Amino acid sequence: MFEKLKEIFRDKSRDKLYQNLLDIGLDCELAKRGVNEEKLFNPWHRRSLGIININSEYPIKYINIIKKDGGKNNPPRWWYFFAIPSYEIIPKNGSIEVRSIRKKSTPVFGKVKSIVWEPNSNSKDLADKFSRDDKINMLSTELGNIKIQSLHDSFSGFSIELEFKVKDKSLNFSNWEVLNKIADMCIESV
Repeated sequence: MFEKLKEIFRDKSRDKLYQNLLDIGLDCELAKRGVNEEKLFNPWHRRSLGIININSEYPIKYINIIKKDGGKNNPPRWWYFFAIPSYEIIPKNGSIEVRSIRKKSTPVFGKVKSIVWEPNSNSKDLADKFSRDDKINMLSTELGNIKIQSLHDSFSGFSIELEFKVKDKSLNFSNWEVLNKIADMCIESV
């Protein structure tokens, strides 16, 4: 009885994204819960909903879904981290971080007019490449702000972070291709 109740109230964001990826033709699988990859991008005040492994030649190898439960005055939030392992060791002093900022016609409710890519000191070239690519800018317009960062310590590589609600948005194959284009550009920047 308790297991049935637990299943009814379980957050199914990972299941929905998994089904979305299957629907667009990707070979992927739900990873067993408790794997080490769940700890990546997961601070103490959030929790991982699990990993989706990508079984293909794409540079994105898995997706970690992180949730922060809502409180009295704030709604729940979800982050989707697309992990791109790299065989090159990226030094911390050479770390990159680029984030998109969606400029709207009217703050909060307006339509997105343009995308600005804000880099750290090591990623100006990468931000310039993103700003010149119409498909990458359109991805941020469609899905929301995007954050790309290099990772160190137990995982060497990059992550592409999206924050949105699965019930509000879904990925299409074109979105998937653009995410992997960003991944390729990150790998080439090392």
